[in-house]
Amino acid sequence: MTDNPLGSHTEHPKKYQPDVLYPIPRWASRSLLDIDKKIRMFGLDHWQAYELSWLNSSGKPQVAIGEFYFNCESENIVESKSLKLYLNSLNQERYKNTETMRSVIEQDLSSVSHSEVKVTIHSLDETHNESIGARAGRCIDHIDVELIAQQPDSELLNVVDADADDEVLYSDLFRSNCPVTGQPDWASIEIRYTGMKISESSLLKYLISFREHHSYHEDCAERIFRDIMLKCRPSELRVGMNFLRRGGLDINVYRSTAPVTSDSVNSRLIRQ
Repeated sequence: MTDNPLGSHTEHPKKYQPDVLYPIPRWASRSLLDIDKKIRMFGLDHWQAYELSWLNSSGKPQVAIGEFYFNCESENIVESKSLKLYLNSLNQERYKNTETMRSVIEQDLSSVSHSEVKVTIHSLDETHNESIGARAGRCIDHIDVELIAQQPDSELLNVVDADADDEVLYSDLFRSNCPVTGQPDWASIEIRYTGMKISESSLLKYLISFREHHSYHEDCAERIFRDIMLKCRPSELRVGMNFLRRGGLDINVYRSTAPVTSDSVNSRLIRQ
């Protein structure tokens, strides 16, 4: 697809159509953040697709849940509406078995992102008894703070005179906005770090300052990672953002000072 389908009326494909996938280069936002020159960053983007369906060789509909893992070093991210359109294009296609269909998705996503993408498919029976994941760490949402910034401001962050070893803090109050449609994007965020203790009130003020910020999920996570690294100077840091489901897809973004693997992502949260 040559034009971003987000925010415009787009016909849903009636047959398999991989060229509907729309790539967005990562370098554009990273060049503005100047990340590559200032910090070393690892991570992955974990997508969960809840409206995955196709036909078996007899023409009988199949349904499943798909998980897609993109390395943060891939050249492109995939625009979310285009991914939904792509997955819909599989609805009337016949595949010999689930593995054949999985392989097609993996190949197409790897091609558009210019990186190896891991795809797993789960039957509903596999996930039926899964419970909502338990939360690690301490919630900072009870802290009484005033909203003093309408855009992300790293100057809000500060540390206190104490050390923290593998401390985990989380908040469910994060909101940003889609840069194309302006619709709100809600997320739960987890900060795990070692170093000088981060002032919890300053962290909460900083996180809610994104409330009127317009940016993609991945860009928000990378800005937060960069700002904490530069302002608070932790020796270790991992930022995990679990965004709420939209259009049958949720996106979970992880950025870290150490490599992130597919088996270390957070469990599905209550709002997902």
